[in-house]
Amino acid sequence: MPSKRAPSRTSGPKRETVRDLLLEIGTEEIPSNVMAVTLHQLARLAEQCFEEAGIPSGRPQTYGTPRRLILYVPNLSPRQNAKSERIIGPPKKIAFDPHGKPTPAACGFAKSQGVDVARLSVITTEKGEYLAFEKKEAGRQTGLLLKEVLPDMIARLSFPRAMRWTNQSCAFVRPIRWMVALYADKVVPFTYAGVKTGATSYGHRLMAPAPFTVLNFTSYQEEMRRRFVLIDPDERFNLIQEEIRRQAKRCGGIVEEDDRLIWEAVHTVEYPVAICGAYQLSGIPKEVIIAPMKEHQGYFPVIAPSGALLPYFIAITNHQTKAVKTIIRGNERVLGARLSDARFYFEQDRKKRLADLTGALKGVTFQEKLGSLSEKGDRLVRLVAFLARSSDCERLIPDLERAARLCKCDLLTGVVREFPSLQGTIGEIYARLDGESTVVSDAIKEHYAPRTSGDMPPKTLAGQILSVADKCDTIVGCFGVGLTPSGSEDPYALRRQGLGLIQMMAADGPLAKVSLADLIANAIDAYTAQGKFPRETIHSHVMEFLRQRAISFLQAQEIRYDVIDAVLSSELTYPKNRIDCARALSQFSKMPLFEPMMTAFRRAMRILPKDFQGSIDFTLLTGASETRLHEAIKASREKIGQAGLDFQQGFSLLATLYEPLNQFFNEVMVMDPNPKLRENRLALMKQVCELFNSYGDFSKISGG
Repeated sequence: MPSKRAPSRTSGPKRETVRDLLLEIGTEEIPSNVMAVTLHQLARLAEQCFEEAGIPSGRPQTYGTPRRLILYVPNLSPRQNAKSERIIGPPKKIAFDPHGKPTPAACGFAKSQGVDVARLSVITTEKGEYLAFEKKEAGRQTGLLLKEVLPDMIARLSFPRAMRWTNQSCAFVRPIRWMVALYADKVVPFTYAGVKTGATSYGHRLMAPAPFTVLNFTSYQEEMRRRFVLIDPDERFNLIQEEIRRQAKRCGGIVEEDDRLIWEAVHTVEYPVAICGAYQLSGIPKEVIIAPMKEHQGYFPVIAPSGALLPYFIAITNHQTKAVKTIIRGNERVLGARLSDARFYFEQDRKKRLADLTGALKGVTFQEKLGSLSEKGDRLVRLVAFLARSSDCERLIPDLERAARLCKCDLLTGVVREFPSLQGTIGEIYARLDGESTVVSDAIKEHYAPRTSGDMPPKTLAGQILSVADKCDTIVGCFGVGLTPSGSEDPYALRRQGLGLIQMMAADGPLAKVSLADLIANAIDAYTAQGKFPRETIHSHVMEFLRQRAISFLQAQEIRYDVIDAVLSSELTYPKNRIDCARALSQFSKMPLFEPMMTAFRRAMRILPKDFQGSIDFTLLTGASETRLHEAIKASREKIGQAGLDFQQGFSLLATLYEPLNQFFNEVMVMDPNPKLRENRLALMKQVCELFNSYGDFSKISGG
């Protein structure tokens, strides 16, 4: 990441003006959830706009607070790059007569360009020789261009939701109240959304609201800091992190790392100050306390080293004040009300057992064309039983079927309606309080995992089985009714769920034994039994979709694209098998022998006619090199069969073919005039190719 420090100014009485650009867009409070993407977008757009305008510059840097978006571009060239344009005129045969004198066509073309005929040139094109003129235009001054570039750049910013606050057509994330635009320490004059640019900015709304004049970026940074505004989000992040740790230590506890919550605070304040408040612990689970604390208030819970919840919270305020005790009391009152609501929902929920809610699932729609959550539960019961039998885990079937029936019940609870992030977690808590087995309660909690691409999969086998069943049911159902992902649209998060399914089936453990093709077939059968959609239209599409997820899974591990293509060229019946093979081939591809071996394989592949079906006649193996290659193939095939799924050993065995195959090519003419010898040698090549391609389609490996 480039340094965000402004370049040093040259010292001395006559310092040279630094040609940097500073743009500050002052607004009303910008929502925290759009700040990060907006700053990234602003930097990208700046780079793009200056490149389009032909103005060389240093790398754009962006900063921001809830009240301002800031762009700083160092070393912006004082002038646009010169432009050169080739203008094509009439054909040469028309432009000059047989004596080489210019015709009226040539003279007219020269006149239109404001030059003499002598300054024209003749160029050769695909259509023949033509008259041409190289028109050169000096670049415009950057100061003048910026009046056009900057408003265009601002207009190109996009937001999930934009506002209009004037009778103009301009829209922005929040109303713009002031703008600073300085280039080479001078104002760049333009108007956007009815607001004129200038050199006047404002500090912290409460602690330093007075306007001040901006001279340049260096003075701007210094003045902002004096006026209680830290413009760098990274600085605010580090400060908040230090402050919450310090406050938690004073309470005898720690704060669990939560970067998402810190960034939310970063983009909510201009001058972060951490305060610590207290609340009354009650008999409700700590998850029900933490959820309103984080999700509704943005507070950081304080945890004891033992993991127990301490009766303290840390909040981030936007200013320093002597009335800090009043602010703390206010935050305590608000949190107390939130926790009172959470306690009410919890106590109401506990008037029923989780199992009592299964009947009500019939009235809750999973998806309009796919029926209710109760029907989904019926399908999950069927799928978990199949997965348990296929993975030799029949002992888990009773608990798995129970978990499949209960896993969606917590969606009907008051706590989950209020705090959706607790789905699964509340199900586990209520199941445990109801006396359900540990296997059942853990599976309920874990069946949504992995929730994100970086999330951990379920720890328990029952959780993995229920999670795979749930994700497969959703994917198959959505494909069955045409709700497939397209472009950036994926409303049911099928890509994420497919990636999670592949991640679990590719891990060490019993699920590696399960055929993905059979799992999908069973999921389709479960829908078909409910009269949802016909089987034959779905299976291949779902298999291809999950193959693409396996490709994404391997790409995230930085495995070569051609290695992935080679190994996943066949159907992804057993994901662990293919993914282990890709990892082993990736390691093997880094060995010195790999490229020479692939060169020999490609030679064998090129020689072998398509659909060749010949077999080896041992009596025709006349030379020592032929016999040696045949024996090496035979030994490798036998040992590779013994190696089974030990792909590293398998590729090491393939490597033993290199020397006999290379010697064979050096000493033997495969395409011998004798048809019997030629066919016998091609049969050797066929066996070599079959050994390689038993691991994938090696023709997809790139190389010479």
